[in-house]
Amino acid sequence: MAKIKQKPSMLGIIMGIVVLAMCAISVTGLAIDEWTVYEVNTAYFDTEDLEKYINMSQPFGDYSDSVIGEEGEKIEDIEISFDTDDPAAVRTTMVVFGYIAVIAVCALALLYLLKMVVNVGLMRFLVGILGIVTLAAGAVLTAMTAIYCDSTTIFVSFPIIGEIDLGLALGVGAYLSCIGTMAGGLSAVIGVARK
Repeated sequence: MAKIKQKPSMLGIIMGIVVLAMCAISVTGLAIDEWTVYEVNTAYFDTEDLEKYINMSQPFGDYSDSVIGEEGEKIEDIEISFDTDDPAAVRTTMVVFGYIAVIAVCALALLYLLKMVVNVGLMRFLVGILGIVTLAAGAVLTAMTAIYCDSTTIFVSFPIIGEIDLGLALGVGAYLSCIGTMAGGLSAVIGVARK
């Protein structure tokens, strides 16, 4: 005997709205021109003065271009490595999981909306699995971005001042994408956990 379709609960509807909002926040994070920001590691120079000379933020698109290349390399040729001692490998993993996380949260939002229309056990199961995958992808993205920022320091030379070392930190875009992806996955899991 076939199961009768259930109406979505109020918690399920609220979590659906949260998943949609987190999807928008995650996509916005990739589009913002501040995935990482440079921080001045010396107290003798003001960050505002340094902004006149160099761009203090780095967008996700620049990292993506450095991984994929301007010659249009195939995506299949990109190798993912979790070697934290190699900044290039960490950057590649960060870019790949950035795309995976945003694609997963967008697919999750669509599947969650479909689950609200067709509220059967199989749809709830699929949304739950994709929610867990999205949560995991967001966690890996957060970890890889933080590791890349910790392992990267650049030195800028100025004629009068000398050499200034700049460290990397997560920017607004990275925070939005990481938090949006993880919160979207968690919200979907909560939304399908109860009937």
